[in-house]
Amino acid sequence: MKRIQSVLTIFLALFVALAAFSFRAEAAGAVYDQAKLLSQGELEKLTAEIQRIEKKHNVRIGVVTQKTLQGRNIGQVANAMLDQGYRGAPNGGIVLLLSMDTRKWYISTDNAMRAKITDDKGIKYIESEMLPKLKDNKFGDAFLKYTAAIEKSLDYYAAEGKPYDPSSEFSILAAIVALVLGGLGGYGVREMLISSMSNVTPAARASEYLVDDSFDLTESDDRFLFMNVTRTQKSKSSGGSSARDESHGGGGGSF
Repeated sequence: MKRIQSVLTIFLALFVALAAFSFRAEAAGAVYDQAKLLSQGELEKLTAEIQRIEKKHNVRIGVVTQKTLQGRNIGQVANAMLDQGYRGAPNGGIVLLLSMDTRKWYISTDNAMRAKITDDKGIKYIESEMLPKLKDNKFGDAFLKYTAAIEKSLDYYAAEGKPYDPSSEFSILAAIVALVLGGLGGYGVREMLISSMSNVTPAARASEYLVDDSFDLTESDDRFLFMNVTRTQKSKSSGGSSARDESHGGGGGSF
């Protein structure tokens, strides 16, 4: 029995090794579009953009699409692909994996990239940029949004020495000024419209708004009959299970 288990273990290890070798061979470039989502023009444009950002920041960036993962955990597969094809750059590596049978996505980062694109705000920012295009099946545009978000995050880290946080671009002072100006503008338009209406003038007393003998209330009665309560299950978020560990960051969801 133990001999059979040993043979099965060796066979499984060999299978995984062969699969890893196959992926490394296929993913020699930045983009491995196994699901055939991109046209040749989109593929060339995306590859050129990734190579430009890789050279600029000395990183590795990958985009991988699969027709099916055959039930495997997408986060763990993304981590394995990162290790096999997109590690080794001094400033880190990152890979986006799409599985079309389940319409799930996952971004995996190594620790060097994880320091620049954090698991929470960094990955969420990339998601906010690319997810609308993924939902519309505009995959070429979605992947360009993905790379643009990576570049912006890396540019910010290079300039500021800390991870990019989208909320850091929000200015409280600017918001207050905008609210004040908007309020003044709205009030000015309202007054202008009121003044242009010759049949509308403010009354000095509230009683002047009442027309004599126009209303006569003789009886008042309220009766409560019944109440219907409808409960609707709250929809689940698009967030997916995490495959983060001591060597991998990232996150994912559905589209």
